[in-house]
Amino acid sequence: MKQTPKTLLTLSALAGLSFTAAQAATVTWDDGGPGEDWTTVGNWENDGPIPVTDQDSVVLTQRNVLNYNFKVKSGESITDTGNNWLGLSNDGWGDKTVANLTLATGGEIDVGYISARGNNATLFPTFTIEHGATLTTDSINDGTRPIDYIWKAGSDSVTTWNTGDAIFGATIVTVELANYTVVGASSLTLVNYSGTLTGEFASATVTDGGTILINGVDYTLDYTTDTNITLNLIPEPGTYALIGGMLALGSVMVRRRR
Repeated sequence: MKQTPKTLLTLSALAGLSFTAAQAATVTWDDGGPGEDWTTVGNWENDGPIPVTDQDSVVLTQRNVLNYNFKVKSGESITDTGNNWLGLSNDGWGDKTVANLTLATGGEIDVGYISARGNNATLFPTFTIEHGATLTTDSINDGTRPIDYIWKAGSDSVTTWNTGDAIFGATIVTVELANYTVVGASSLTLVNYSGTLTGEFASATVTDGGTILINGVDYTLDYTTDTNITLNLIPEPGTYALIGGMLALGSVMVRRRR
């Protein structure tokens, strides 16, 4: 019996070592590395390893091209020490791998600017932006090499993209409201810019997480505020009536229980 505490202590120590080994790392760009691809180990300090999706934080010091799928999870980040681009490869870049970047709730990206990289593209990289993330750039620059943006709203918000200048060309934007409850008219800011705005989204789609628009809700995408791009949700009159009816029914049920 006297050995039990020691055994438990040993197991606890091993568990602690195992936990420590599983901690995420911060991977830093190597200024002397060859080329711009993330998959080239020589582009990272100490010759790699390359950043692991949904695990590592990344520090960038030169222009670069993400050429595989990568997710910045809660507590992790991609940051840039200079005014450099974070490039997302399309099917005209290198090995033809199309990059898909996800900024998850609680994650952070702070870089010079984000742009698709690669010529003659027919497939666009996707940048998914979840609510409750932190996103800052000096500019959005993808007017001729589009990125498909997907904003995922939470219970009451989406992430605002704070930026300087914004350039949009053939960009397609989707706002997914699967986890967002529309109660009355509401507005969600997608991009908050302090400089100039060039162009507009080629198309905008609002979904409930599938391929259809939200039932009973109309929307407008407002570029006219001069400082932001705002999605305005406008429930149809029938929807207001439905909401009122549900509230009334709930009130009756509460009274009956009393």
